[in-house]
Amino acid sequence: MRRMIKIKEVHNASQQQSFFCTDTFVVKAFNMRFKIAVLIAFTCSHVFSQTRFETANFSMVIKGTSNLHDWESSVRELKADGLLRIDATGVQAIQSLTVEIPVRAIRSTKGSVMDNKTYDAFNAKEHPFITYKLEQATLNRKGDIYDVAASGKLTMAGVTNKIDLNVRGKSEDDGSLTFSGSRKLKLSDFQMKRPSALMGTITVGDEVEVIFRLTLRPIR
Repeated sequence: MRRMIKIKEVHNASQQQSFFCTDTFVVKAFNMRFKIAVLIAFTCSHVFSQTRFETANFSMVIKGTSNLHDWESSVRELKADGLLRIDATGVQAIQSLTVEIPVRAIRSTKGSVMDNKTYDAFNAKEHPFITYKLEQATLNRKGDIYDVAASGKLTMAGVTNKIDLNVRGKSEDDGSLTFSGSRKLKLSDFQMKRPSALMGTITVGDEVEVIFRLTLRPIR
């Protein structure tokens, strides 16, 4: 009887040891997986970074027609703010971009008479800014050149429309990014009254073309 009891006790001790060994293995495996997950998250956070960009310089020209002659206006003031995801190879995504233009920063080559007609068409007193807010952008990258298909909301004279843009981007040596493109717009789509002069004998055409070049620099 004593021998049987002794054998039983030894058998239970072996089972108990095996149980704790299994438990220790599970804990170690869990800890290892946790460390790997943390390492991957840490690595990714350093590979990709979200960088805010602001306006470095720009040029923007608005070209139009009338029943008498063509005309051209330039934008003298523009503010842009964007958030881009970047890694060591360049831009991976444009996550947000907002552009704001004061209406009264538009100047015509035809002088103040044309300018005032423009401000009236925009109803600048009630709607002093033109704004563009990016909603989605797809990048096709070839080295330091980017073909960007963008979609966003353009607001002029208090009316907002969805606008698609095809833009060419380029990475500069100093870390800045330059985007250039053009887009034709119809004033009637924004419920804008076309400027006119000389008792309506001279009337601006409904379609205008906006040609732009915008350089953004990272905020450090």
